[in-house]
Amino acid sequence: MAKTKDLQIELMNLLGREDVDLDEVLTLTAQLAESDENRVRFSVDASHIDRLGRELVAKQETAVAELVKNGYDADAKLVELTFIDVDSPGGTLEIFDNGNGMTRSQLINGFMRLSTTDKADTPFSPLYKRARAGRKGIGRFAAQRLGTKLTIITQTKESPNALKISVDWNKYTAHKELATISHIISELPKDRPQGTLLVIENLRDSWSRTQISRAYRYTSELLEPYPLSKEKTGIKKIDPGFNTAFYVQQNGEIETVADVESVILKHAVGVVNGHIDDAGRAYWSFDGKKVGLEIKDQPIDINTKYKQIIPGGISFQAHYFIDDSDYIPTSFKTVVRNALQENGGIRLYRNGFRVLPFGEKYDDWLRLEHSSSLRSVLGPHRNTNFMGYVSVNDPEGIHFQETASREGLVENDAFFALREFVSMSLKAAAVVVAHERDRKPLPRQTKRYKSPEEALDAFMGKATKLSMNILDKRPDELKNDVIEMQVAAKEAQKLIEEIPMLRVLAGLGLMIGEFTHEIKLAFGAVRNALDLMRKHVSEEGQDSLEDLGSLFISIQSFARYFDHAVVDNAHRGLVPVDLVGVVGDFKDIVRPRLDELKIDISVIQNDYDLFTKPMHNSEWTSILFNLYSNSLKAIKKTDVKGKILVELGEQDGKIYLQFSDNGIGIPKENWEQVFDAFYTTSPQPGTTATYSEELTGSGLGLKVVKDIIRTAKGTIEVIDPPEGYTTSFLIEVPKALPEEIPDDAY
Repeated sequence: MAKTKDLQIELMNLLGREDVDLDEVLTLTAQLAESDENRVRFSVDASHIDRLGRELVAKQETAVAELVKNGYDADAKLVELTFIDVDSPGGTLEIFDNGNGMTRSQLINGFMRLSTTDKADTPFSPLYKRARAGRKGIGRFAAQRLGTKLTIITQTKESPNALKISVDWNKYTAHKELATISHIISELPKDRPQGTLLVIENLRDSWSRTQISRAYRYTSELLEPYPLSKEKTGIKKIDPGFNTAFYVQQNGEIETVADVESVILKHAVGVVNGHIDDAGRAYWSFDGKKVGLEIKDQPIDINTKYKQIIPGGISFQAHYFIDDSDYIPTSFKTVVRNALQENGGIRLYRNGFRVLPFGEKYDDWLRLEHSSSLRSVLGPHRNTNFMGYVSVNDPEGIHFQETASREGLVENDAFFALREFVSMSLKAAAVVVAHERDRKPLPRQTKRYKSPEEALDAFMGKATKLSMNILDKRPDELKNDVIEMQVAAKEAQKLIEEIPMLRVLAGLGLMIGEFTHEIKLAFGAVRNALDLMRKHVSEEGQDSLEDLGSLFISIQSFARYFDHAVVDNAHRGLVPVDLVGVVGDFKDIVRPRLDELKIDISVIQNDYDLFTKPMHNSEWTSILFNLYSNSLKAIKKTDVKGKILVELGEQDGKIYLQFSDNGIGIPKENWEQVFDAFYTTSPQPGTTATYSEELTGSGLGLKVVKDIIRTAKGTIEVIDPPEGYTTSFLIEVPKALPEEIPDDAY
């Protein structure tokens, strides 16, 4: 009690001074709280900061990636990282992003406050509405993991001055109360319009060029490498893209280690250029030093019906990529693949302004995906083989008019001529490159049977003929082989019994293709109707109209997704499947529906380069949507907040995908049965059930999934779910060998 009284007196004397030392006040307050015999309180030891930095961020490359993600979250277009004298520990790292910067309140209540709810309260960035990429609260600990001192200099566009805080992490030692450690915040003259500079001194580790390149790779999922295109978009707050540049400064000399040009664009096989002169003559060129090709102003003969109306003022540029170790080193493959998967394609700019949705994911305005699926042109030429833009100069809007909804262009003859010119030029480049590489991608045709029964009869006939010809010659050696062939024939007979329902499902696939084609034709009319309604609906009805617009966008995304899946599968051989891209596409498509149902979906990617053995992309679409629909039905039967988890990675030479949900669950005794044909936990559909409800409750979904995976020499099983989930499916398939990945896999 005496100690408490002494502390109270000392605190009162301290508060009575004219110049109060708040650090000392906090220290005495903490000691006074500890002396309270009747109440106890949680306290935080300052050394907790050190432990968090080392335990939450194990790798130095991961720490740098987290700080880059903070720049992405701040709506930066560019983050520049300069590693100064880092060949040994003790160097300096400077990270500058040209994002929004931080106000005094954001700096104090955001960066300097642990466990904030900022990312939960504001899941999207303020300007470009980017989904937050940084992990909550990791940034400050990443800085502590990297060095012993951090200096932050930040300024917003509106602020008259910059703010500066220096943090000495060595102050955070054991047996100190966290709240008693303070840092001075000061104002400086602005030397930049906006943005944030982090200076991390006395680095704990050395940094090799390989480690710096690896850190760049960790941020590749954020990259939208379009320095080659114009930033103007014509639509307010459209994201202009995000890039990073990594430099090393040694003895005053600066060297570029990794940026968009050095890591992505320089690995292109070549650059395709094209233009149309004022007389309407079309030309294309190709600069491809990697394959020893240089073609200048080659005339291209577009369709005669368009020659009279194709305007001048059109040009384009596209970097052409082929996924081959001759052009892309193994260490950069993942970065380049991710960039092409997310941002490949040809964007369209009209009078310097971006026109959506041309060049967006799933948009095939040049019909490159369609052409590639038909295998009518030699050489890889999908959207993800190109990264570029088309520039159209038509100030008066004589030839190229925007639709009433301001999305897309009116599809008139000028538009068709433009599409044909660019598409033909890109395919011409693909053909000459394929010829130079001596590649022949067209598969050899084999005999096709009219039905499985005909194929089985042919098999049995050949087996019988074989047995008659050879059993007399070497009966002991060949008898078992013939028996195995006969057993295989019997198994084939069993499969025929499932043919009727599989034919129904195949017919459904054709219906989906027809449906998506027909519904896409109506998109323009719907957009125009929505635009007209916006002008006449009262303010009270605007919210409902916005909801309708969001629903239309969701339907449009689903139509593009399934249209892509159908086209991708048509007349196409097997190729290794990039599981990271497939799962990413799936998540993007189902997220709006899950948000509406208030179901969370998370994806954990544990490894890079997750390419399966050759399969159809559409097979994975079927796998994921079967598991997804089962999860929705299972979650619907519970009262909990739904959640779905997809985890993927590599283990023991196999690619795995684990799909979990917190629905009603599957009894353990039924884990094996769920893969049997016609086994279902769904009730029998009633007389008012729709055709799709009858099919989805038929018990064939998981059977189809298992057959797909078994054909790929993989496995699927129900396993014990992770904590917080009730059902978990584990899929494993062989990993693709490097030589199995063809040039047109992307």
